[in-house]
Amino acid sequence: MKERNFIKLAQNCYWDPHQEVVYLDRVVIPLSENKTRCLKLFIYYRGKPLKDIEIFDFVFKDDSKEFTNKAIRSLISNLRNKLPCLNIINHYGGFYSLEKYREPTPDFQEYLLDILDQAKNGITITDPNQPDNPIIYVNEAFASMFGYSPEEVIGKNCRFLQGEDRDQSARDEIKEALRNQKEVVAVLRNYHKNGNLIYNEVQISPIFDKHTLELKYFLGIQKDITELHTLMLKLKKESDY
Repeated sequence: MKERNFIKLAQNCYWDPHQEVVYLDRVVIPLSENKTRCLKLFIYYRGKPLKDIEIFDFVFKDDSKEFTNKAIRSLISNLRNKLPCLNIINHYGGFYSLEKYREPTPDFQEYLLDILDQAKNGITITDPNQPDNPIIYVNEAFASMFGYSPEEVIGKNCRFLQGEDRDQSARDEIKEALRNQKEVVAVLRNYHKNGNLIYNEVQISPIFDKHTLELKYFLGIQKDITELHTLMLKLKKESDY
């Protein structure tokens, strides 16, 4: 079996996308047509929660069969019994997902903050479940970029970096994205602690709980593009002559 042509679902478990069969320990595991279709759908959307009605509509082609939550629960339960190695997650609200298989990696959790502190770009984590979405973490690059110690910014909303310079269209873009829990990239005029203007490219991403799908944090990545912005203005002025 040429594993490079297969999709790895778990340890010693592979999906053959051409034959639409699953191998466990190099042995084909027989699945019914409905289980095969369900697994195929899960594999296509690996890592993405699917609503039970979406699974039902894909698996059951017979229009005479009426949708019930129980039918999907039973189908997925039977699939788990056949392939207990699969990491099929039940999400709140009738959603299910097949998690992507990840090769075992060294335990680096105790070094995670050190890793973030050595990142070249500024990193912030904010908590939208607290009043005013305060900063709960900044890395060393962020502190260096803006001249503040972590203790000076923890608990504040990131808007303090704009000072009195609030009339910025990028602020509206960011507000809208946060409200809709969407990713956004924008350029803000932020200010160093000493008052110097910094053109700051900000990428903000929502972080959701994998099981409840509830919003947990916002991850912000800041990049100082002041020099690039100055150069672009200079080139624009030269081209206007």
